[in-house]
Amino acid sequence: MNYGWSRRSLAILFVVSAGVPVVLVLDAAAGWSRSAIGTPAWASWTIAALAICAGLPFAWAATPFGTRGATNLLLNAYRREGLESIERQYLSKLSSRRAGLQLCNLGLALERAGDWDGAQAVHRRAAHHGYPPAMVRLAYVLSRNGEEPEARDWYRRAVEAGYPLDPLEEADGE
Repeated sequence: MNYGWSRRSLAILFVVSAGVPVVLVLDAAAGWSRSAIGTPAWASWTIAALAICAGLPFAWAATPFGTRGATNLLLNAYRREGLESIERQYLSKLSSRRAGLQLCNLGLALERAGDWDGAQAVHRRAAHHGYPPAMVRLAYVLSRNGEEPEARDWYRRAVEAGYPLDPLEEADGE
């Protein structure tokens, strides 16, 4: 589950980021640029090359492989440097909610890797940033580890923070 962008947003980012360089290259190759934007051919090729250099990384970031790649970069930095270093170096410049989102994605990656203790620590940090999905994930990990009273508390905090829990999940948490 990708908490950062909706599928529609990622599709729009991909189309714009990949489409603009393609249009500029076709425009420069066909010689339309002189009549369309009034620049000489060498300038059209320069603009097209800059659009490719800027646009294609954004297009890659919009694909599932690209979003997983960003999470993997954060995961590798976490394993190499530790959680405190990650927060200080990478997440300190972000808003609290955005930092919570990034930490939650890191926690999900740790869950997929089977590192439940690390996931619990990361989700706890993300929950303390006030990110409701991280509160729910923390409650899930705590529940999985048999810490039911604290898990119920985190489910309650997520609901208070505005997270709409499924009635079945809420019944499981009680």
